Amino acid sequence: MSDTVIFHLKRLWEVDGKTVDLYEEIKAGRKTSEWRDASEYWCRILTGEPMSTFDFFSGDVVYLTRYLEPNWAWFVVGYPKGNLPRLEAELIALTLHRNSNQFEITFTNVREVTENRKGLNLSSFF
Repeated sequence: MSDTVIFHLKRLWEVDGKTVDLYEEIKAGRKTSEWRDASEYWCRILTGEPMSTFDFFSGDVVYLTRYLEPNWAWFVVGYPKGNLPRLEAELIALTLHRNSNQFEITFTNVREVTENRKGLNLSSFF
């Protein structure tokens, strides 16, 4: 299982009648979680386990942070060559929202990576 999960984003998203640039919102620290369908695919990517593993949990909100396997997330717009530019962030929480059938993945310590040199990521922190 990989220590990093890649989230491919749409650059622009419509929220309450306003167009929002998701990449810039994450970069600026205003967006601190990403949501994905609570599907078998995302469950295995995020926990390494099938969805049935969590059937015994009760309630509409289930905290699964202790099952979260990747430590890092990469956020890229579309599918750019070399996944650059990208935002890298530390994953800190995983929550299952049963009422919307969604995983909420919470992150912190966001940094932007714009180039690779000799296999090392050169990042600017903000």
